[in-house]
Amino acid sequence: MKISVDWLRDYVDFALSPEQLADMLAQRGMEIEEIIPVGDDCCIDIEITANRPDLLSHIGIAREVAAHLGAPLRIPDVAIHESDRDVNGLVRVEVRDPELCPRYTARVLADVRVGPAPEPMRRRLECIGLRPVNNVVDITNYVLMECGQPEHAFDYACLDGGVIVVRPAIEGEILGLIDGTNVKLAPGHLVIADSNYPVALAGIMGGLESEISDRTTTVLLESAKFHPVNIRRTTRSTGQSSDSSYRFERSVATPTVEWASRRAASLIQQHAGATLARGVVDVDYTQEPARKVRLRIPRIARVLGMAIPAPEATALLGGIGFDVEPDGCDALAVTVPSFRPDVNVEIDLIEEVARCRGYDSVPAEANLPIVPTTVSKERTVRALARETLVRLGYTEAVTSTFLREDVARAFSPWTAESPVTLSNPLRADEAALRPSLLPSLLQVKRVNQDHGTRSVRVFEVNRAYLARAGQKQPDEQTCLAIVADEGFRHIKGTVEALLAELGLDGQVAIEAAEQPFLAPGATAAWRLGGQVVGLMGELADDAVQRYDLQHAPWVCELDLDALCDAAVLDRTFTDLPRFPTVERDLAIVVDEGVAWDQILAAVHGAGAESLESVSFGEVYRGKQVDRGKKSIMFSLVHRAPDRTLTGDEVQAAQDSIVAALASALGATLRT
Repeated sequence: MKISVDWLRDYVDFALSPEQLADMLAQRGMEIEEIIPVGDDCCIDIEITANRPDLLSHIGIAREVAAHLGAPLRIPDVAIHESDRDVNGLVRVEVRDPELCPRYTARVLADVRVGPAPEPMRRRLECIGLRPVNNVVDITNYVLMECGQPEHAFDYACLDGGVIVVRPAIEGEILGLIDGTNVKLAPGHLVIADSNYPVALAGIMGGLESEISDRTTTVLLESAKFHPVNIRRTTRSTGQSSDSSYRFERSVATPTVEWASRRAASLIQQHAGATLARGVVDVDYTQEPARKVRLRIPRIARVLGMAIPAPEATALLGGIGFDVEPDGCDALAVTVPSFRPDVNVEIDLIEEVARCRGYDSVPAEANLPIVPTTVSKERTVRALARETLVRLGYTEAVTSTFLREDVARAFSPWTAESPVTLSNPLRADEAALRPSLLPSLLQVKRVNQDHGTRSVRVFEVNRAYLARAGQKQPDEQTCLAIVADEGFRHIKGTVEALLAELGLDGQVAIEAAEQPFLAPGATAAWRLGGQVVGLMGELADDAVQRYDLQHAPWVCELDLDALCDAAVLDRTFTDLPRFPTVERDLAIVVDEGVAWDQILAAVHGAGAESLESVSFGEVYRGKQVDRGKKSIMFSLVHRAPDRTLTGDEVQAAQDSIVAALASALGATLRT
């Protein structure tokens, strides 16, 4: 927000230099970007936070100055002179979406003489970086910067039938804007239209065909209130923004809408010789009851560490436009003005009291109680899961809790019960609470595929909702879901890395399993003790077709609650090894049905004290191996903590392992 120091003096008397003024504003919580001398004037550039739309005007800044100095705030008197011609006979306003446009006013001024604005007005606009255009446009900009309420002037002759329709755009409509760009409109964009076509992008920018020009003789003056979120979305989707949209995005005060209209009409009468039609078309759907907040005086002392008596708090809040009345002996009833949407609860008022008193008056050292807190094991496990997956190159997704009921039935690995459904869902086609995170992640993969990203690594940590027989409320289970395209060994390695971080490596076994949405023969389950804590596999063909995927990804879902219960998060220190390792390879032949976990169990059960680790190598099936058999090659690493192993010691350990494999699994060495 750029302000003119000379302009600011219209609303409050002060004898401060620009530097002193900037310092005072900084004390009241505003960040000063720059002080720029401009001729006999000076421009102060202030960064205004998004929660303070009241400061996006000269009057808003003047209110703070007046409160700080104890000086009166002068709001300009508005005098308008209306003709006998009724405005309702000249213009009709129809608002088709009151939520997006809760208030719209229109005035009509005839006999307008378009020309240069008065020199003082032009100088002030130039001081804050606005280029003068003509008296009518400059007046709308002047009022905007004066009170923070955007105005827009239409050439009345360019509005077909004198009709204003505030409506969502129709798909494919094109609007030429006053900056020379053409915008392709969509139904999410709100437009101002006449009886046929859009003439402005509501709250953002006017249309080229209805702009004020030298030929204009009659002006329709718009002053309105638009929904902040819709304006924000429209500016982002169209790439168009303006000083007006900047303020509408942050919300404007409803009472100022009509005041600003009268102010602009009065100035147009003074500086363009206009004749104002009698009355105003005011379509008002706003319902904004006064916000009343109770402020407890002892609470101020507890929060700020200093006592502020009720009379002082009353004066501080009253100075910035709050109505304050006593509410018992130790409290105040505060009515929040409409231009302060950021103040809603008691702590907001306490912050205002501190700001107006001066942050430097708040004691730096106060006896505030400090209570140490501990992070729960569940939260630690979730954070560790996220950190591990990100380190492994995955991207976290956050998806919707709701699914189509048929999808929820098809993807339900944790319960056989029908999914829980809502009677009044946000979307009619997504009424089921998800029993698994995988369907939503598969949709994420589909979106990435449609945007040209063939391979993904995504995960989500969130809740699944599991129906239980005889229960009205579903059980909530925290799960970790993974979708990737690298295949079985990649997914398995990812899970094993996570299990190692949780202190569960070697405790969770993997076994063949079946799951309807996973491919037969390419599905596995993870077991911890006797409980299934995860499933993993390649997506089945019908699920691939359901999501219209180009190829089948590998997926995994883990029960984080079960893993959390068993997780060992305490870490013990181990000295770095001082002696070298000896690595030996083994290639054994076993029956086709022997699983890797069985081999590991036999190796570790051999009692070889020097064995440090075992790592899988490869599987071979071919001419050198009998039918029904397979050859598995793996590496064994030996190390002693107190000496360098001899060849005989390593060979003895190897022999004991080979013997254990032969005894437990009937394994033979491959020759």
